[in-house]
Amino acid sequence: MAIRKVLVTGSDGRIGRVVVQELRDHGYEVTAADLHPTQPWLTQIVDSEDLGQVIGVMQGHDAVIHLAAIPSPTRHTAEVVFRNNVMSQFNVLEAATILGIKHVVTASSLSALGHAYLHRLFNPTYIPIDEPHPLLSQDTYGLSKMVGEELCEGFLRRTPDMSLTSLRFTAVLDEGGRKHMTELHNSAEPTGFSGAFWTYVDVRDAALSCRLSMEYTTPGHEAYYITAPNIWPKEPIEELLRTHYPGDYPVADHIRGDASPVDCSKAERLLGWKARYNFDGSVL
Repeated sequence: MAIRKVLVTGSDGRIGRVVVQELRDHGYEVTAADLHPTQPWLTQIVDSEDLGQVIGVMQGHDAVIHLAAIPSPTRHTAEVVFRNNVMSQFNVLEAATILGIKHVVTASSLSALGHAYLHRLFNPTYIPIDEPHPLLSQDTYGLSKMVGEELCEGFLRRTPDMSLTSLRFTAVLDEGGRKHMTELHNSAEPTGFSGAFWTYVDVRDAALSCRLSMEYTTPGHEAYYITAPNIWPKEPIEELLRTHYPGDYPVADHIRGDASPVDCSKAERLLGWKARYNFDGSVL
């Protein structure tokens, strides 16, 4: 069945608003759904923690791009972050199964690796990090994303002809995000960048990965890292790794200079996705 009508949850957020436009620019009919509408389109007000509301808004659609979530553990208590993110993911997958919707794209995170909001420092198993690298989260946000991916695996066992995608986004940058990260980097006590391995992705590239994932309709569950091919600090990646992740683990010879320590070749191979924009918004 051709995909014509698409539901986007979290439609009015940083990624969602660009995804809606990306889909409309490519001829799709889009329903926007968000708990806190901010955009000029007619957003359906939906609480994704309520299965009934999710079923109601998903009826009549061919595909779902699920972006609604609490995007970090920093402003809510741990149980609120975990409950919201996991129940929302479950409800979208359950509703899709009930309604016979086969194509679901969900927002995972590079935070599922466990380094972004860690409680105890540990090293990666190897560099560059790719999809088979173990997910070792300790914090509630990263754990919620790990569980979200496991939910996809479980629903696939239940309905093997579904096409499910988990997009492991790194720091997603619009103009406001670029300014914020630059200010933090230039401050006396920059924090948090090592947890994302100094990676980033322009919001327009994130939106492109959502559309391409939706159009990849092969049954199964696939996870992809979605980052630019370079890091944004001026320091060489080999120095940053030695400083922040000292220890004995394999690092490939090509991880030098501004090369990203996260490998996105799977997304290029299966989806045809490649980042198009630098940290400053210019074309790569």
